[in-house]
Amino acid sequence: MTDATPGGVDLLSCLDRLQLRFDSAAPLVATDAHDDPAVLEWSCRAVLPLWDPDDDEAAAENSRLLTPGVSLADKNEGDGRELTILAMSGITLDLWHIGRIYDSLDSRDADYEHFAPLFNKSGDLGLHPDLEECLVNGAHVVIIDRARIAPAWRGLGGVGRLLISRLLRWVAGRAAIVATHPYPIDIPIDERDDEAREAREKAPVQRCWQSLGFEPFREDVWVMQPHLRAHEDAVKRLEATFSPYL
Repeated sequence: MTDATPGGVDLLSCLDRLQLRFDSAAPLVATDAHDDPAVLEWSCRAVLPLWDPDDDEAAAENSRLLTPGVSLADKNEGDGRELTILAMSGITLDLWHIGRIYDSLDSRDADYEHFAPLFNKSGDLGLHPDLEECLVNGAHVVIIDRARIAPAWRGLGGVGRLLISRLLRWVAGRAAIVATHPYPIDIPIDERDDEAREAREKAPVQRCWQSLGFEPFREDVWVMQPHLRAHEDAVKRLEATFSPYL
């Protein structure tokens, strides 16, 4: 397991310094399909604060953590800088109150069209009949649109999966299901007609989500039921793996 940046900082030793940031918004009143009060748009990040150091050694480590690839973005926050290690975004649908599910999806980014197979008007509350049993756990459907981790943190034994699981504790607390579309988003749009490359790079992305308890449903949409043992056991294994650093 490689755990150091090119500059020599042990990234895993920074795990216990990471913090989670959340931002979400939903309109109060519906004006069109995009502004449905039953749809919450959210984004969340795992960040590493670099507060003003007290000694030269800490200052040197901060400097090395600014190596390219360690952060997706950095910005000033309070008295220091904040590095974004992982970013995830999506929407949450409240099936008890949403009026037009398909219109709400179509009015957003084209990526959300992938999730139409989750819903079927013949099913209870608009959810596909094959997923209806999930409604005993709640009426929220969480859709993960994007999840991205900084390159230097990849290949460390599952740091990205650990961070996603911690973020999902808050994002998917009342969810009947969580859905995602595992896809290698680093492939440029104008190169996505290369089917061999797409299949090659899609496989490890799918294995990542599968290891968190996600299973294929329909048309490249994968789903996970947060209350099931598959997800719970996966999270416990990750936490055991990284327990020396947490």
